[in-house]
Amino acid sequence: MKVWRVAHESAECAGFPAGPYACSSVVPKESLDLIWGMGLSHADDEHPSPYADAELQTVRDWERCGFNSKAALFRWFAGWLGRLDEAGFRLFEYEVPDDRARVGQYGQVVFHEEFAREIHRSPLDLSAEQLTLFA
Repeated sequence: MKVWRVAHESAECAGFPAGPYACSSVVPKESLDLIWGMGLSHADDEHPSPYADAELQTVRDWERCGFNSKAALFRWFAGWLGRLDEAGFRLFEYEVPDDRARVGQYGQVVFHEEFAREIHRSPLDLSAEQLTLFA
């Protein structure tokens, strides 16, 4: 299956591109300042952590988070894409075997990092016109 993920272009966490929620020890402070508050704004029923997602219930040490579509990713990070892009985060697209990924609510996916093959990387700061293509 294809999985889309927001991750930093150069910072890694445990050998894998660092996502915006678990990057504080590897991403420069200037980048963190740009996305300060995103985690708090995402502490609601529409942004459940994998632990709070009834379909996922957990995220294992070897799993990373992503989404089953670009549209789901863009909805999740609505209002933050420009700041994430400015902070050095990019849109990663992976191919992951179906049996190495679990899909939860709101299109959230947790996947086994060892089996993920990066197939594309692009900027996050898309124009409003481009974003309508994924709605």
